[in-house]
Amino acid sequence: MSDDLGFAKLLDDDGLVARLLGKTHKGRGRPLLYGPDLPVVFLTGGPGMGKGRLLRCVRDEFGRHVPAAHLDCASPVLTARIDTHTSTRSEATEALRELAVQFGAWSGDGGAIAVPRLYAGLVAVAAGDPLAGAADGLGEVRRYDELLPKGSFWGGVLHRAFRGYLAALGTLLAAAPLANPLITAILDELFERTSSEGTAALEQCYGAYSGAAGHPRLGLHALSVDFQQGGEARANAESFLFRALRADVEAAYTSVRGRMARAGRPAILLDHADNALGRRLVRSVLLDRESGHHDRVVVFATARRADGGRFLYRATDGGDDPPTAWGPADGGLPDWHRPQGGVPGLAAPCRGALLVRMPVLTTEQQNQELARLHGRGGHPVGEHAARLRVESAVHRLSGGRPRFVTRLGEAAAALRVREAAGLTDWDLLDAPVRPHGDADPVPVGELLLDDLVARQLPEELPPEQRGNWLDLLSHLSAAHTGPCAQRLMRARQEGRDEHLSAYRIAELLHDSGWPHCPRHFVGDRGLRQLLTRRLYEMRAPGDAGQEAAAPPGALWRADHALLRDHFADLGDDADDELFGTAAAHAAHHELAARGADGPVDHLTRTFPARDATRAMDDWCDQLLTIAGAPCEAPLAGAPDQRHARALGEAPVPGDDVLRRRVDRLLHAVWLYEDRTSPVDHAVTGTWRQLLDRLSDEPAPGIEVLTRTAGQWEQRAREKQPLNPCACTRHIVG
Repeated sequence: MSDDLGFAKLLDDDGLVARLLGKTHKGRGRPLLYGPDLPVVFLTGGPGMGKGRLLRCVRDEFGRHVPAAHLDCASPVLTARIDTHTSTRSEATEALRELAVQFGAWSGDGGAIAVPRLYAGLVAVAAGDPLAGAADGLGEVRRYDELLPKGSFWGGVLHRAFRGYLAALGTLLAAAPLANPLITAILDELFERTSSEGTAALEQCYGAYSGAAGHPRLGLHALSVDFQQGGEARANAESFLFRALRADVEAAYTSVRGRMARAGRPAILLDHADNALGRRLVRSVLLDRESGHHDRVVVFATARRADGGRFLYRATDGGDDPPTAWGPADGGLPDWHRPQGGVPGLAAPCRGALLVRMPVLTTEQQNQELARLHGRGGHPVGEHAARLRVESAVHRLSGGRPRFVTRLGEAAAALRVREAAGLTDWDLLDAPVRPHGDADPVPVGELLLDDLVARQLPEELPPEQRGNWLDLLSHLSAAHTGPCAQRLMRARQEGRDEHLSAYRIAELLHDSGWPHCPRHFVGDRGLRQLLTRRLYEMRAPGDAGQEAAAPPGALWRADHALLRDHFADLGDDADDELFGTAAAHAAHHELAARGADGPVDHLTRTFPARDATRAMDDWCDQLLTIAGAPCEAPLAGAPDQRHARALGEAPVPGDDVLRRRVDRLLHAVWLYEDRTSPVDHAVTGTWRQLLDRLSDEPAPGIEVLTRTAGQWEQRAREKQPLNPCACTRHIVG
């Protein structure tokens, strides 16, 4: 995928990134946005929306002109570095060390950024383990030698003297053990050999630590002790170390040399910042700035939830001051300011957050990306009709999600014209793609599930459920409401020691950044198609633990049959929040499980004989809900007679005229709402005729049918679903 795909409005010379950093991607100066109080910028969007890609663009393009330190908060390297040194290292200290190394490697205007305040704090932590031997403690201290830059470091005093001290200390350790704890020796020598400039800086920083009373030596010692205690005390120490790093960066800009040589603002780029480490880092910035500790560091953080994450909000918040939310499609620049009032320590962290919605790709951008991929290799889709078919399939499946668009485009690029001409959405999902390099090709549908779900498991998903997560979601692709999904979960987890309720799964999906749709439990149409396709290919385990010899789609039909029986048992007149009645809900799942005969009987039986207009409106709505998703799946393993039934070219059981008309209408609507294969305009052209024929029936309210025919025809011309919902309303094709 093109690195800046979909980011033009964010990255251009007058875009949000340039105005926050004060530099364009070519290095020209721009007026600074906000300040001195800055928000933490949350890039919000679910899996595949390009949050990490945008951070890499900022690092690679803008990072040539302003210091930009990038950190993946989910990197296993951070955890691996802790190893057995949990008393002197944590994910946070390793993260801060990584950020400091990157600032120290900056070679642009003003040169490397020294981090003496952070260095002093990390050294105090490294020397603070009372159970460690002197040699081990010294080894921990020496890990941070790389943070001592070449050249000026508080006038070079600490740099030269402290290296000499470490050499002398090593010699002393070889002769006899220290009489005092290592941290005492380290801090004594640190302050003895520090220049007056360095002493003042440490006093301003660590003299403000809790209990220090203005004495930096006490502050560093207290920070070391707090780190050793663990829990909340360690979290406070880690938060203060992050403040020290930002103070170092700020000092690099406010020094005499910095004011002359540096321009713009530096950046810290935190990918996967909604995990535990990321939340701790971001929260410390938010709380510091709420309490008046401002700095010029622009902090970008990624978050999958649209609201940035639960940690931004207090449980007792009334929602009076929601964070500023903005997207490139809104135009202009976000009007962020910190709300007035608020008590530091009690105010919600969200007051300092700016939520930036990641942009979905427009239809034009999707087509441009497809054209780029087709021109790169493979077999371009040359014929106009075939190209349009591929484009419409990508538009529907992706919903504009960039990762979806690119993966599907890679699959489409390998298709020959004859393969693309009659392409269904599921054919495209079955097209092979190489995950990377010389890896064996896999169906693009499997690759997308791996990219968007398996590699991005919810943080709070219990470990015992991680191997079942995709299976559970696949079953839930057949569900609509919470009660519907819960019935499936009870059946599919029967016999297991640990269960996940459907309601907890809904929370985990929300935490993962997947959208909500009131009409579908899995609220993203593209994800629902991936899961439905997977459910079609799943096999039920046999009695001996082997795969049962079942045709494709057996589990999918079994799930719908289970739900049909569940709603049928509730009684025909039982209310249903989505379908109106439990009988209509049962008919919907009957359509998926066994075909149209049962639903046609239901619709024929409920065709209004009284109550006029209102009843006829309800009947038309019921027809659409019965024929709608998730019945949008191929009839694998069985001949598809829907087209012939819709056109009246196939025999229909029974002699009832009304039933035959309802049968044709249901199949015509079902085919159109399926949308996994090309729309047949011969079928949509029958709607008015079929509805007019129903008007011949001696029923009140038949004028509703004429009005409905016009509405359906208009939606078909606009290639819109007949019964749009949150996950299909903006999908064209």
